[in-house]
Amino acid sequence: MTSSLYVTFRAGALEAALPQAAVAEILPLPELVAAPGAPRVLAGFVNLGGEAVAALALDRLLDAEGGEPSPALYRHLIRLRPLAGAPAVTLLVDRVTDAAAHAPDTQPVEETDSLGGCVSEAALIDGRLTPVLSPEHLLLAEEKARLDEFARRAQERLAAWESEPA
Repeated sequence: MTSSLYVTFRAGALEAALPQAAVAEILPLPELVAAPGAPRVLAGFVNLGGEAVAALALDRLLDAEGGEPSPALYRHLIRLRPLAGAPAVTLLVDRVTDAAAHAPDTQPVEETDSLGGCVSEAALIDGRLTPVLSPEHLLLAEEKARLDEFARRAQERLAAWESEPA
């Protein structure tokens, strides 16, 4: 049992958290550029400093659609810190509810108790047991490979537009 800081959010019917150390920044929802032929879970790409970064709809990824959707004005992107060998990603959520939630108590969750081990622990946050997602386990290896290919194509498209003479 440890005391840690988390970013809490709502995505569809899911209320969950991410370790604060895994989050690079929280962004208001910018315009997303659709990727032709992309799966529904890939909401699009966002241009972050010249880099095409995937925006994954977390409620779709975790099959947690439902609840009262937030208007686009209130939605957020959570940019995750880069993981070795994985494409850069942001997570599209309905709303970030706290950027520094304190959990005085956490309990590990067995990898077999969640799909692909995507829930690493349960944290007691504001009196509620909250699932804490593991960024390393959100995508399966095949999904990471497909996402990497879509990201490569999106980056090529972005570069083509930036290199066009005026």
